[in-house]
Amino acid sequence: MAGTAIFDMDRTLTRSGTWSRYMFSVNRGRLAFYVRLPILLLHAIAYKLGLFSRQSVKEHGLRTLTWANRADLERAAKRFVETEVATGLRHQAQAVLSKHRARGDKLVMATAAAELVAKPMAEALGMDVLICTELEWSQSDHLTGKLAGPNCYGQAKLDMILSADTEQGFAEPRSGYSDHVSDLPFLQWVDDGVAVNPSRGLARIAAKAGVRIEDWESDNMGGENT
Repeated sequence: MAGTAIFDMDRTLTRSGTWSRYMFSVNRGRLAFYVRLPILLLHAIAYKLGLFSRQSVKEHGLRTLTWANRADLERAAKRFVETEVATGLRHQAQAVLSKHRARGDKLVMATAAAELVAKPMAEALGMDVLICTELEWSQSDHLTGKLAGPNCYGQAKLDMILSADTEQGFAEPRSGYSDHVSDLPFLQWVDDGVAVNPSRGLARIAAKAGVRIEDWESDNMGGENT
């Protein structure tokens, strides 16, 4: 019976995070960015120490892109995603997507990644639904440096999934895939939660949380019922 498969993006479908690399690629060669970079790094460290929110770090990064217009940023994102799909996906990512597609499952990407990268990635991978962090744009089609809604992370991601489920109907059985412990709320909400090459935090609690572990870099991918 056709159901729903929900995928995190960064370090789940992809091998590494995408936003910082996209931000660096757009700002490459800009002196103003390199001058600001130490402040960005200090802000990120302060977040790790609990002094700032994750959203504030994301918005600080967004402010480094306010000089570019939307069309240029979207073109850069499309080029970035083309390269990422060609070389940056986990070894088994496309196979898992194909398996769910063959079953007739609805494919949903639910990611904290900003829309600039998330939208072209969802399109390239054939997702039916995208749930991501939306950005605020000015009337002149430039980023304001602010989010247009919640940062799609942790409990907020589950809340956004539940809202989309109410509007669109995510049929059961539901599968969910993520690498990070912050996604435990949605991994426990679905019928079959899978930790993909999990972070240490998620790997440590997966068994107790009823979440399977899969290695998507292996040629012989088998779920560990741990």
